[in-house]
Amino acid sequence: MARKAIPLTDTEIKKAKPTDKDYKLFDGGGLFMLVKTNGGKLWRLKYNFEGKEKLLSLGTYPTTSLLEARAKRDEHKKDIAKGIDPSAERKEIKTNIEVQKIENEALKSGQFHLITYGWLDTLTNDETTMTKRRRAFERDIFPYLCEYDKQHVIVSSKHIGSITHGELLRIINEKEKTAAETARRLFTDCNRLWLYAISHGHASFNITTNISKKDALKKQVKNHYAKITDEKILGELLRALDSYSGIIIRNALRFTSIIPLRAENLSELKWSYIDLDKATLTIPRSKMKVKDKKLPDFILPLPRQAIAILQEIKELTGWGEWVFHGISKPLVHMDKESPNKALRSMGFNDEINGRKQTIHSFRGTYRSLCETYAREHGASFEVMEKVLDHQEANQAVRAYTHKADYTEQMRELLQWWADFLDTTKGMK
Repeated sequence: MARKAIPLTDTEIKKAKPTDKDYKLFDGGGLFMLVKTNGGKLWRLKYNFEGKEKLLSLGTYPTTSLLEARAKRDEHKKDIAKGIDPSAERKEIKTNIEVQKIENEALKSGQFHLITYGWLDTLTNDETTMTKRRRAFERDIFPYLCEYDKQHVIVSSKHIGSITHGELLRIINEKEKTAAETARRLFTDCNRLWLYAISHGHASFNITTNISKKDALKKQVKNHYAKITDEKILGELLRALDSYSGIIIRNALRFTSIIPLRAENLSELKWSYIDLDKATLTIPRSKMKVKDKKLPDFILPLPRQAIAILQEIKELTGWGEWVFHGISKPLVHMDKESPNKALRSMGFNDEINGRKQTIHSFRGTYRSLCETYAREHGASFEVMEKVLDHQEANQAVRAYTHKADYTEQMRELLQWWADFLDTTKGMK
């Protein structure tokens, strides 16, 4: 017959010192203290359940006192008597806690604003486009789905899986009242956002598929950019550019009148893109509107008038990275809106009388007048389009045509265009 353990005392426990091996101090009823070689004192309960010997941890000393350890032992023995295995119960509780933790994390990570920022981070748009996309969500959708603190910082948002198609439609329709085109872009972006959420397990279906874009949003009326095509007014504009006081803005406008770049490409033009000896401009494909990696970088030949402008501005900005740097911040590129402000200040903001021009308008002016004088310069439709980096929408067709080299044909066309502008400038 096993000898009954003599109950432990606090004094005995405090005096227990570590040895070169772990050892046990028994209290009775299966409760004992395991004294570790490192000095740790651990409470353990040994018990039998359904014919199997099991061991349960009851904490550490002195965090768990002798009296507390005994109380835990007695409570667990009551459960054992009822047919409840304390080890299994503890595992179940731990499992439930872990499951709840996972569910809470999933709920937190599935918040609409977090999913939106996660999706935006996967995109490869240029910085300007990314900023517009982010601001559109933050300005037009987040206020309906997010909660903010007093500093207007988002503290939480609805789980993307709980947002209904009716809820999203109301938000889009509200934006449509003041900016129809922005509403259409948001709708398209939301479709892509929900596909991203589904692929990452945050939503089970795409709610935008329950919204008919045709029925939900008004038919889009496409507005073309106002542009100057009257040669007399164009001549007046070109003379105004030559006499504009700001040298950086003046040369940026003169340059884009010859080389019709998009506003972003003009303002972010780098000296590293320019080869004055070969008279070419090369913009990396990643910086262009169409970023298809299968397409080559955008190369444009530079007519002699464009070279002359670059040589003039190089004396001022050639020391740095940007061809047209900021007026007050020479270490950053020119603000793309600065040339537009200059055009307005020169009086070219009258659309009704055909006298409105913007940076983007120079592309339309070039394309319209090149079409008008197609017989004179003899360039093909493809060559005129390549100057603008207009790509074939059909990817299959694009795959066959992108290898065609139009450089020399563009060189002839752009030299004709620069000469044409010189002639037009002299018209009074």
